[in-house]
Amino acid sequence: LAVAAMASPTTRMHENAVSQALKPSQWLSVQELQAIPAVDELTLERLENMSLEKGAELLQQVYHLSQINHDVEPNFVPSNIQVYVPEPNGDEIVAPINEMIQRLKQKQNFGQDEVTIIVTGLPQTSETVKKANRKLVQAYMQRYNLQQQQQQAQKYNTESEEDNKRQRTSSEEDYSEQAKNANTNTGDIIVIDLGSTLTNYKRYAMLDIEKTGAKIGKWIVELTSELQLPHETIHMIGQNVGAHVAGAAANEFTRLTGHKLRRVTGLDPSNIVAKEP
Repeated sequence: LAVAAMASPTTRMHENAVSQALKPSQWLSVQELQAIPAVDELTLERLENMSLEKGAELLQQVYHLSQINHDVEPNFVPSNIQVYVPEPNGDEIVAPINEMIQRLKQKQNFGQDEVTIIVTGLPQTSETVKKANRKLVQAYMQRYNLQQQQQQAQKYNTESEEDNKRQRTSSEEDYSEQAKNANTNTGDIIVIDLGSTLTNYKRYAMLDIEKTGAKIGKWIVELTSELQLPHETIHMIGQNVGAHVAGAAANEFTRLTGHKLRRVTGLDPSNIVAKEP
């Protein structure tokens, strides 16, 4: 929706209007100004319940109002992000990020092969996001634990088999084939659920990418040290704004250790709203 907002002709018209005159009254009526909700009331669920056109228009208005006369500096850094580690039997280890390493120390053979760290970037209160995240985790569980695909399908995919057949796309089938033929079929997944802290548009827009990423980067340094994990086996995947946070985390890891993580993947990177001057 945000991409649509930034790409539409209406956006360019608004940008021209704002560049020529910064007074909101010259490009918004009084009624339109009054109708704009406070940013901390603008939740993902509220946007999902609007039409694409209306939602895009609202995001344009919020964005352009935020740019008037000053840069918006990021100021939100989540304090203790929830982390979960899915297991082959369908269970999950769940703990705040500052407690997870101690929990993983008690898990036998953790990190012996490959470790994939997923940083979510959208709140899982949205059913659409929840389903996408579940399918991503499921795909990696299938790749890492091929012999237990049947169990994982039941645990992570609540739709009926008929729904699956109707909704399955060719790309999903292709990925399933790739998973079966993958060279690496063992590994572990860590999900850093940053998205669950972004409960409204204000937090999403004001997220401090660098500081949040630095905290996660320091945590990965501690993880590799405490569990003796080789950095060459770690693959980070960031979703939406989490893609930027994953990049910042990897940079911090390199700054602290002099080593690079094996790979960092950004899925649907976001427009970053709050920017330093």
